[in-house]
Amino acid sequence: MADTLTYLDIAYKILKEESKARSLHYKVIAKRAFKQGLIESDDLIIAGNISSAINADIRKSKIEGEESKFITYGKGQYGLTENEPKGIFAEIRDKNNQVKRHLLEALLAMPPFSFEELVGEVLRNLGFENISVTSKSGDGGIDVTGELVVAGAIKNSVCVQVKRWRNNVQRASISELRGSLRPHQTGLFITTSDFSKPSIEEANDPYKAPISLINGKEFVDILCDYGIGVTSEEVIIYDIDDENGLIDIPGQVEINEEGIEIFTKYKGQEHYAIYFTPSKVIYNNEVFKSPSAAGTKVQNGLPVNGWKFWKFIDEKDGKTYPIDRLRENKL
Repeated sequence: MADTLTYLDIAYKILKEESKARSLHYKVIAKRAFKQGLIESDDLIIAGNISSAINADIRKSKIEGEESKFITYGKGQYGLTENEPKGIFAEIRDKNNQVKRHLLEALLAMPPFSFEELVGEVLRNLGFENISVTSKSGDGGIDVTGELVVAGAIKNSVCVQVKRWRNNVQRASISELRGSLRPHQTGLFITTSDFSKPSIEEANDPYKAPISLINGKEFVDILCDYGIGVTSEEVIIYDIDDENGLIDIPGQVEINEEGIEIFTKYKGQEHYAIYFTPSKVIYNNEVFKSPSAAGTKVQNGLPVNGWKFWKFIDEKDGKTYPIDRLRENKL
């Protein structure tokens, strides 16, 4: 890894460069970083470290009441807060976030045993087998048990504790779950709230039995991913396809403060002007209120359609077009 860059710095740099993608999988982030020489390897360990660093930053920011630079979209996909979409995509995002908030409130209102049964259903969707929800009486800190089968052969016994809390889970609750585990069992703590920093440190202690954590936001994301408690509708949004070659679609042309050089040929002589906006064109050190007015000046008073009369070179493809194409920007 580059001497002066942390995993967070690297993730931010890659996501910033890929802003059009909106989100990238952490493995893709690692591959891009490796190609740029920012990390020494793109193996799963380093890729996982990048993912862990992002998740830790998101958790830390939430605990401190701040907004993280990163956003998790679930299933290993991450993006930047500054790249969040605007317009109709922002409306869709806001609508989905509103539904998630209502879903979380519904979870908080559920009877305890019903919530445990819901967790069991979620585990089934995640690939667990032999799931058992404990009785309503004393459960020794274990609410749900199951087996996570890996590659169809390896079975991991998992004990789950669930808490419908609004306050953050503290270290003592993690220790309580760990104390209820038998040898070769792993723990999973699911809450509708979140985890304090000490509880996260306790769960991640490498010298103790592993405890995985799922907070309220993550649990709601899982519900939505598997369509539990929510319905989804397909939204079709059309966009211009300028790559199939069947239709010549005028592209957007960027106009900076210096304007775009435009030109025309009249009676064998080249004439040049600067186009700023539809109402500002400079020709021969004179400002005209339209391309047509500037063109009329070139033709010594003869009227002309300036949008066809003047041409420009599009820097994107190096081709020459009538400046009518510039009106797409409505500048």
